[in-house]
Amino acid sequence: MAEKKTTGGQYLLLFLIIAVAFIHLAICPFTKVEESFNLQAIHDIVFHKLDLEKYDHHEFPGVVPRTFLGPIFISLLSSPAICVLSLLQMSKFYTQVIVRGSLGLCVIYALWRLHKEVRKQFGSTVSVIFCLITATQFHLMFYCTRTLPNMFALPVVLLAATSWIQQKQFSFIWFSSLAIIVFRAELCIFLGLMLLVTLFNKRLSVLKMLSYAIPAGAFWLGLTMVTDSVFWRQVLWPEGKVLCIRNHSSDEMVLLDPILKHLFQSMVIWGEGSKSHFSCGVFNIVAAKGCSRILNNYKKSWLYKLGSLFVVAHLLANAAYSGVSLYVSHFNYPGGVAMQKLHQLVPPTKNVSVHIDAASAQTGVSRFLEVNSNWK
Repeated sequence: MAEKKTTGGQYLLLFLIIAVAFIHLAICPFTKVEESFNLQAIHDIVFHKLDLEKYDHHEFPGVVPRTFLGPIFISLLSSPAICVLSLLQMSKFYTQVIVRGSLGLCVIYALWRLHKEVRKQFGSTVSVIFCLITATQFHLMFYCTRTLPNMFALPVVLLAATSWIQQKQFSFIWFSSLAIIVFRAELCIFLGLMLLVTLFNKRLSVLKMLSYAIPAGAFWLGLTMVTDSVFWRQVLWPEGKVLCIRNHSSDEMVLLDPILKHLFQSMVIWGEGSKSHFSCGVFNIVAAKGCSRILNNYKKSWLYKLGSLFVVAHLLANAAYSGVSLYVSHFNYPGGVAMQKLHQLVPPTKNVSVHIDAASAQTGVSRFLEVNSNWK
C-alpha cells in the first residue's frame, strides 16, 4: 500500500511539471527571433518534406548555420499528433504548439530520468524538493518548449548528467559527444569537467575513455556532416562553423589562442540567464539536498525551524516570481498577436498580400502562422 502511495505521489509530481510547462506554452504560444531557425526548419520538414528548394533557410540562413538533426527528431516525434490535426483540418498554428510541446516533453522526460536517479541516490525528500524547485523556476519551465539550440541540447545534457551520476561511463560519453559535436560546442567545458572528475577518481581509465570517445565522436560527427551537408547544400559541420566564426569575431582577442578564445567566450555566454539551463539540473540537486537537510532537522533547533520556513518561503517566492514573469512575457509577442488579428479581420477567401517586417518576424510571426494558402 505504501509503495502504491509513493508511486502515486511520483506521478503527481510528474503531472505538476508537465502542467506548469504547458501552462507557459499556452500563455505564450508565439516565438522570438532566436528560436526562428529551428522552428522554421521543423515547419519545412513537416510541410515541404523532401522538397528542399522550398526550405526557408536558403533565403534566411541566419548568422551561423545550425544542425537539422534536432528539427528532424522533433518533426518525427510530433508527426502522429500533426496527422490528427491535419485530418481534423485545424489551423497550422496548432502544429506550432504541438512541436513546441513535443520539445518540452523531451526536456521533461530527461528531467524525470534525473529525478528518478536523485531519488535513488539521495532519497524521496530530496527528489520531491528537486521537482518542486524545478516546477517553480520560471526560466526552465518557460524555455523548455522553445526551439532554441540550447533546448535541443538540454535533454541530451540531462541524460548525460544522469549517466554520470549512475557511473555509466559509456552512455555518459556518447550523450556528451552528441551534445558537444551536434548542438553546443561550449558544453565541452561543463561535460569535460565532469569527465575530468571521473578520470581523477579513477572510475575510468584514459584508454577506456578513448575507446568510448573516438567511436562516439566519429559517429556523431559523421551523422551531422552527412545530414546537414544535404540540407545546406555544401559540405558542412554546423558547430565547427560556429567555432570558426567565434574565433574570428572578436578583434580584441586576436592575440589569444583560438581554443582559449573559445573557452573565454563560452564562459561569458554561460553567464547569460537564457544560456545557463545546462547547469540547472545539477544546481537544483545541490539546492534540494540542502533544503532536505534543513527540513529533516526541523525539530533540532530554532535555527533549523527558521531555515525550514525559509525553504517553504523560497518555493512560494519562486512560484510568485514565475507567475509575474509569465504575465509580463505574454505581452512580448506583438507580431504574433497582430498576425492572428489580421486573420480574424480579413476573410480567408480574399486575395491579400502580407508584408512581414523585421519587427514582426522578431516578435512572434512564423511560417506556422501562414494559415490561408491563397494569401501571399
